[in-house]
Amino acid sequence: MIGNFEWTQERFDTSLTSRCWWYTPYDIEAESRWKLVFKDNEFKELVYMESQLESIPTWVEKIINRICYIPPCGHYMFPEPFLQVINLIGSSDLSVIEKSYPHTCYCVKHNRKEAAMDYCLCLDAWLANTSSDIPARELEALGFRKIDWYSVCNDLWETLGEHTLKKELLIELTLHVIRHAIKASSWDDDKATNFGRDEYLGDFYMDSKGCAVFKQWNSPRLKNIESRLSELCPEWRNIVTVDYGFWWLCAPKVFRFLERNLWAIGKMKPLKPDEKVPGFLRCEDTYPDQDKAALWYREFYSALNSWWEGKNTTKDISQRLGEPTPTKKWLVRLFRHKLRLLELNGEEFASLINPENTHRKGSKPLVI
Repeated sequence: MIGNFEWTQERFDTSLTSRCWWYTPYDIEAESRWKLVFKDNEFKELVYMESQLESIPTWVEKIINRICYIPPCGHYMFPEPFLQVINLIGSSDLSVIEKSYPHTCYCVKHNRKEAAMDYCLCLDAWLANTSSDIPARELEALGFRKIDWYSVCNDLWETLGEHTLKKELLIELTLHVIRHAIKASSWDDDKATNFGRDEYLGDFYMDSKGCAVFKQWNSPRLKNIESRLSELCPEWRNIVTVDYGFWWLCAPKVFRFLERNLWAIGKMKPLKPDEKVPGFLRCEDTYPDQDKAALWYREFYSALNSWWEGKNTTKDISQRLGEPTPTKKWLVRLFRHKLRLLELNGEEFASLINPENTHRKGSKPLVI
């Protein structure tokens, strides 16, 4: 009985349950974490469920790693990363798990990179001081997404306004980090080796998984841009919020974030929290309607809860998870708690599944 279960820090720290909490309020050093964990009865019950398993198959540790590093933003392919975890738990097969490519941070397919490249052409043309119809004509013929590129380019030119050295440096910096993300993001058929081969975007090395890595902050060009910006515009880091470590091309609303940054660059001042930014990049088709995403998530979360408790659940979840076993129930409960904590963390994921009325809604269909 769990009432006699010895609940200690050592038992928690040595459990597989303890390994899943990256990017949650429990992603802190061990002593502080235990003070929080001790008060959370869900953790006690999870560790108890784990302790009652007769054995732990090898495939379980692979699933633990997938649960730990589920994308905290929800990923632009939402809800596929969540369904992948459930499918793999249902398979309970090490070979199936190892053959599947993890839907994690900084992992995107070719089509996401191609969409970003189209916006790079727009920014590059603006830097070259061409008229807006020049890149628009090319994108109308060759662009990955079939949208009104003449309107996109015209509105972008109006948004950025008159050329100044400060603006040009900020656009050059933004362009650099987008191109770095295009080159350095990976997928199963692209170990960051297929795009941007003609561009130096940081010092190269190969990581332990065989993926190319490019340390862009080692780039003398980037350092020079930052140095010049610091001299000309000391407040530049308050104007732009693009992640200059590794741009989140994998985030659901990354092009909307770009839109907001370009708006701030055009005005050369930070955005106000309630400032309304028009959709001049026409990127709504690249991210989901958050109301629909929220509705799907609530049903999904409820179905997971019902499944591990042995209650009636949706046909879809039942088919994906298959026959219940103690190991599967523990993992599903673990995954459900991880999702709950990501939601409580109040960052990108919470924004996706708890949309505010003021948020601009996308039109990208959910692939279930």
